[in-house]
Amino acid sequence: MAVRLTRSQFEQILAQARAEAPHECCGLLLGRGDAVEEVFAGRNVDETPRTRYVMDPRDQLRAFRLMDERGWDLVGIYHSHPQTEAYPSETDKSRALYPDARYMIVSLRKPAAPAVRAFRLLDGENGAKIVAEEDVVVT
Repeated sequence: MAVRLTRSQFEQILAQARAEAPHECCGLLLGRGDAVEEVFAGRNVDETPRTRYVMDPRDQLRAFRLMDERGWDLVGIYHSHPQTEAYPSETDKSRALYPDARYMIVSLRKPAAPAVRAFRLLDGENGAKIVAEEDVVVT
């Protein structure tokens, strides 16, 4: 499995992550199957935005309305880790509410060479999350 983005979409996400650093950025990947049709940048409204993100509910509502209008699915949810690796934190895992979505993380720990990885966060035994990595394909 993979998340498929255009080079332009990929660059849009990197630009948002860089612009919002040292805070985490966030947004949604809208499309069909594993193909992203639109990157929907959201606003992080968390009171501790350096280490967590909560997408503005008004942005979420606009994104879900757009998905309904265009017959798209939620391909994924993305956010950045300005200081840590591109791997789901315990907070990321505990807040993962969409098992069919990919969770894409942009790490700016090495600003000249950002790392971008995607994961499925699936429910496991005793409430633990199973982290399954997927490819990020840029065309």
